[in-house]
Amino acid sequence: MTQWGKENVIDFYSKNRNKLSHLYDSEKIPLNSINKKKVHSILDYGCAVGGFYEIFKIFFNKNILYHGLDTEKKIIEAAQEKYSRQTKNKFSVIKKGKIKIKSNNFSLTFSTGVLNHNLDYKKIINELIRISKKYTFIDSPRVHLAKSFVGKLNLTKRFPSGIKKNNIVNNYTINFEDYLIFLKKTFKKNNINYAIFYSNYLPYKKKYLKINKKISFLTFLCSKNNYKSEFALKTKNREMLKVFNKIFK
Repeated sequence: MTQWGKENVIDFYSKNRNKLSHLYDSEKIPLNSINKKKVHSILDYGCAVGGFYEIFKIFFNKNILYHGLDTEKKIIEAAQEKYSRQTKNKFSVIKKGKIKIKSNNFSLTFSTGVLNHNLDYKKIINELIRISKKYTFIDSPRVHLAKSFVGKLNLTKRFPSGIKKNNIVNNYTINFEDYLIFLKKTFKKNNINYAIFYSNYLPYKKKYLKINKKISFLTFLCSKNNYKSEFALKTKNREMLKVFNKIFK
């Protein structure tokens, strides 16, 4: 069992992140640019207890086909038990690396709250784009304008419960420009000419992360075979916008 299989984490995801009102702006704004009629199936990488299945049934339609993946066996078991009476969902334990699903298989591939804890984020992004036949939503590792570094996130404080022992995981913050260069190459390789980004300063870092640096979240939605060519970033950070325009304009 990993840190993500601890009782306080499972308890949090069993009770939260399962309603439309639980969507962050960083998720809601990119997702709202989707043509909902084109989404019939969703792959959720890092699905936890499957709360986003409830969200997607409302956001898209109640008959959406949903496949949740997670590396933590205990979390997948909790999801399978929770949704055992419903037939349009599937939950699977995965290992790191290549996802054993054929290319262009899901209308939307989705990952949130995962890549900032995973050193293999580039491989995961490439896999999610490969598996998608239309849309990919990515909640990126944390970003800033300086050198990449690894912080420590205290899950005990992030997900309060009766557990007092600290539960620590890595939290990756990467150089913004380097990350955009990687994404531009990835988009070109996959013939993606449309991506909408959203970024702002991370609001909870001082409470859960023992760092004094300003870091930002960054989400994006990209689309294959889009009739409109567009790369745009919505942010209040002028320096980040300047770097973005240098790479994508």
